[in-house]
Amino acid sequence: MKPRVRRALLLSGALLGVAGILGALASPSMRASLSAGYRAFRDPTLLDKPATEDPETPAPRRMPGEEESRLLDAAIAKDFEKANDGDLDDPEGTALATLAMPDLKIPVTRRTMRFVRFFAKTDGGRALFGDRYQRSGRYRPMIEHSLREAGLPEDLVWLAAVESGFDPRAVSPAGAAGLFQFMPETGALYGLDQSQWVDERRSLRRSTVAAVAHLRDLYERFGRWDLALAAYNAGIEAVLRGMARVAETRPPGAPQTPIGFAELAQQKLLPEETANYVPQIVAFAIVANNRARFGLDAFHADPSMEMGEIAVPEGTRLRTIARSAGIPTRLLREYNPELLRDRTPPFGGDYIIHLPAERVQQTLAAFPAYLEHERVDDPGADPATEQATAMRAPTIPGVDEGDDDDGPLPPRPSPIGKNRLPDFVLPGQGPATLSMASLGPMGAKLPYVSIGGGVGWQPNRPDDPLSVFASEARRSQATSAKGVGGAALEKQLGFIPPPTRIEPPPDPFQRFVLPNGVAMRVREDASAPRIAITIRIAPDEGKIAGTSEPAGEAGAGETRHTITVGKRDLDLGLELAAGRLRLLLGESSGAQLASLRRFSALPRRRLLESQAYGPAWLALGDALFPAGHPLEGYVLGAREDAAVARDLLLAESMASERSPTRASVTVIGDVTRARIEDLAKRVFATLPTAPDALPIGPHPREERLTVEQNVPATRALYGWIAPGEQDVKEHAAMRVAMWILSSSKGGRLDRALVEKGYASEVRAMLDAGSRASVAVVELVPAVPHDLTAVEPRLDAEIDAFVQAGPTTVEIAYAVAHLKAGLKKEIASQRGPVVENAPKFANSARIREALAPGAAEALIEELDKMSVQTMRAALRKTLARGHRVVVTTAPK
Repeated sequence: MKPRVRRALLLSGALLGVAGILGALASPSMRASLSAGYRAFRDPTLLDKPATEDPETPAPRRMPGEEESRLLDAAIAKDFEKANDGDLDDPEGTALATLAMPDLKIPVTRRTMRFVRFFAKTDGGRALFGDRYQRSGRYRPMIEHSLREAGLPEDLVWLAAVESGFDPRAVSPAGAAGLFQFMPETGALYGLDQSQWVDERRSLRRSTVAAVAHLRDLYERFGRWDLALAAYNAGIEAVLRGMARVAETRPPGAPQTPIGFAELAQQKLLPEETANYVPQIVAFAIVANNRARFGLDAFHADPSMEMGEIAVPEGTRLRTIARSAGIPTRLLREYNPELLRDRTPPFGGDYIIHLPAERVQQTLAAFPAYLEHERVDDPGADPATEQATAMRAPTIPGVDEGDDDDGPLPPRPSPIGKNRLPDFVLPGQGPATLSMASLGPMGAKLPYVSIGGGVGWQPNRPDDPLSVFASEARRSQATSAKGVGGAALEKQLGFIPPPTRIEPPPDPFQRFVLPNGVAMRVREDASAPRIAITIRIAPDEGKIAGTSEPAGEAGAGETRHTITVGKRDLDLGLELAAGRLRLLLGESSGAQLASLRRFSALPRRRLLESQAYGPAWLALGDALFPAGHPLEGYVLGAREDAAVARDLLLAESMASERSPTRASVTVIGDVTRARIEDLAKRVFATLPTAPDALPIGPHPREERLTVEQNVPATRALYGWIAPGEQDVKEHAAMRVAMWILSSSKGGRLDRALVEKGYASEVRAMLDAGSRASVAVVELVPAVPHDLTAVEPRLDAEIDAFVQAGPTTVEIAYAVAHLKAGLKKEIASQRGPVVENAPKFANSARIREALAPGAAEALIEELDKMSVQTMRAALRKTLARGHRVVVTTAPK
């Protein structure tokens, strides 16, 4: 037969077969048969039902879809009945009683066994189970230890398998994070810090303690593990609403049996995800406890992460710690997944870093710079207040709860604190009525999360590997089970939540400032077993006056110290904190700073002692800033040398930073703001007065000194204490004033004295300082005039200048000249400090390093200069009754 004819015959036969099938489908009997097969697949028990209906009796008419809905409801109700041996689906006829069951005391339902068959018999389920069981080995010993300490069933460890797949980096589309998928609100409720630097929901230890505490709290409220786990997933309100609905629909006089998870699920009063959630945990536990029975013993758990810990200073780079430990930074991040950036938080005192236990000694030897940590041992807690008794579910007389009740828990260990959930009475199981409004913050819940690992952690920038500061919205990423279609599997398990917008958690701290400037922060945590007190002395985090740029950290940086005490020793802890603050603030005492100034300015002092007229400059500085003055040790002209300027500015920076106005005290624990405020006002009142809190006023009187020296002629120095660089407005005004008085292009003093022959030389200058400057006029009388004849003319000129102020033209010329010099200074700030650079260039770089933005702020203030501002600054500074006159007389 020809090929063409053969193909034609085959095509004709196929068309005839399709037509026959379509004809059969058109038959009502054939459609009924297919529908029955589908229903039997949904509910296998339909195959075993005896035919009791009379075939001659017409069936009642039903609305379209009513029968399917009825069958689906019946299948769901049957799905949550108690499992039997047939649900194990074992060809060898093994009984359920031969399996090692979890210690959760949750009834094993037919749906549970469906998930058991899924994890044990399907390729996708076996791959999913093996992947998660393998990862569980890293964290199981730690989690099981916490569960044992809290008196909870150890098989709760498998909750993490369903929540996150034992991946601490997992993030759900709803915003839950970590091994136990804490939502931000619930994490804050259980004391998990969340900031741009750290998210303790990802912390291995802290999140485990919080999850154990939350699970115990839920069990104490519900008295059943199935309801506690349902509330963990769906939230307390969802479970209570379902229970209230069941209690309302029960007929009057019916036995008041406890309402369980199965009854809620059978009546579809819980979300579908929650109806799957509890059976999945039980199923995972059954399979994990019977791996050999299901042929899964080839999967082995990863080695446990044996964790040691060290304390490192705040702001330490992870790279530095990893190098000290001799491990990759990637491994260090696996031990500390809560760290969101490339360094530890730059605040909060020493930070606890977790490392492989065998690397702790090496790290301590290679990284020795740790702060001392004080700890006051708690002598013991009051059992009446520190230890909460376990709650038992309300019991109903005459009702045998069987295995559904796990009994009361042992006393709560102090690390998990008190129960943080609101008190409520379960609907239908107690006399009181439920007030949903009393639940308060418990709208916060722990929702479901997408199954799969490796979600939500994608390295980005080196300093921001978790893209915390990325402005673009992140896309939700779905993960796949190994070897199977992940999307279909995730949907089958019912764990795909809708994306919701997550608001940042509220600030948990209460803040107030003490009269001496110390800032207090208090966070009330009734469940905390101890009280943590952290003191901090840091640079001002505000902005430099006149600029829009943040000042940033400057000078010696910040200092932190943390003290932990028992609840009874709060006053002792605050006393220790005040003592530590007193020591730190004492580092900037007046005597120490004066010694630093003298030591820093020693080269300048020696140079002046050897120069003509130099001792007069030293005498002027010592007279304006005598012993006991906040600026004792000031030497005029010292900042002209870059090396001297560096040391002087560092000393001034330390004085500014070691100030009560820069100090803060943070208290976290079982405290109240009222008590902290009362104790703090008494304890911290003895702190030394802040050096920069004392205003630098004018010299208290007019003072005249004479210095005899081997010099050719008499010379006089007139000095006033002027505003420092911190007072940008008045300091800028005095700079303009000194330029107008002594400009090289015909200043006022030059025109009034030199051009008229009264003085051979006269000049005005401003020796700038941080907190105070010195305005100086140097006068050399011209022959044949002596100082007594020239000084009245100088005084008259200065008095007229102070009263009338400069003209707008003079201000414009002075501002243009000073701005040109400042712009050169800003340009010279670029590049490193070098030996052969001009002195002003190195000094400018040092000033910029210690006071960033100061030159720009001064330029901005110069642009706003007015006659009124000048006149106010002159009248405040150049007064005769507040000056020092030093005359150098020839020997």
